[in-house]
Amino acid sequence: MRKWKTLLMTLLVGVTSYANANTGLFTFEAGYRRDDITWKHEFPSNHPVVSSSTKFEDLDIFQIGVQARSTIGCNFYVRGSAYWGWIVDGNFKRDVGSYFTPSGYGYSAPDSNFRLGFSDDRRSIIDDKYVYGIAGAVGYPFYFCDCTTVLAPVIGYAYDQQTVRVDNQGFNFSQSGGYICPGSGEGNNCCRQTFLSRWYGPFVGLDLNYNPWDACWNLYADLEYHWGDFRGKRSHGDGFDFFDHRNLSSHDATGWLFTVGGEYELCNEWVVGLSLKWQDWNASRHHRNSGYSGESYWSGNNRARNENKWHSFAVNFTFGRDF
Repeated sequence: MRKWKTLLMTLLVGVTSYANANTGLFTFEAGYRRDDITWKHEFPSNHPVVSSSTKFEDLDIFQIGVQARSTIGCNFYVRGSAYWGWIVDGNFKRDVGSYFTPSGYGYSAPDSNFRLGFSDDRRSIIDDKYVYGIAGAVGYPFYFCDCTTVLAPVIGYAYDQQTVRVDNQGFNFSQSGGYICPGSGEGNNCCRQTFLSRWYGPFVGLDLNYNPWDACWNLYADLEYHWGDFRGKRSHGDGFDFFDHRNLSSHDATGWLFTVGGEYELCNEWVVGLSLKWQDWNASRHHRNSGYSGESYWSGNNRARNENKWHSFAVNFTFGRDF
């Protein structure tokens, strides 16, 4: 963590000494961001008997960052960005349940959707922890309209992390005689839990920059398609330790990102502007579960299903230098 902080502060302090003989832009940004994150776990995957849904909704985040883009010569385009944000507010919702279908125990259920069991619903307020990320891309620029418009296909790599801490009453399941039973969480039903989500991998995209001659403004837009990995981790037990061991993962994460922004030149090539960013990520995994050893009617299917989602929207004010 200290290394990330050092890197960010170095970028922020070093902006005044940045120089490039080619066309480029380097800016600070600060603004508001809202995230929604969902973790969902079900077992077995075909007809869930136990399920857990963890949602972080309306995460209000104050975010700062730096970004840069430049064309070097006529055949090379590069851009990069880094950000850090503080979570100031949000809602935590958790639903856990264990059910069974009567027909699975020798009964004939009149409705195949009819299930018996128990569930628990908890809600808390989130007001702590942080988010951060870094991304970079390179591409080949194509020039149009007397070089006032640049269209660049790019390929790059991005890393994003969200760390959320919740003071929440615990609820857990345990095994007894091969069956699942409800139980209390750690610490006499009172727990401080930390949830960590990582999304990372390569992406392909298309960047557009429009800067008319003798104009005081510049417009840009970025479209990206991401694929890669998701990693999720809880600090301690929260419902299904004997199923997923508090660690979630997927090598099938995909996401879309769209950014649009503009800058206005003040004087001596200093610019101010506004940018909007939207992201939508999904990750899923069907995997064999070896954590449950009881004999039951679902013993023939010990595959679990994890689904993870991340939605984000940010608006940032920018201030920087056009080179």
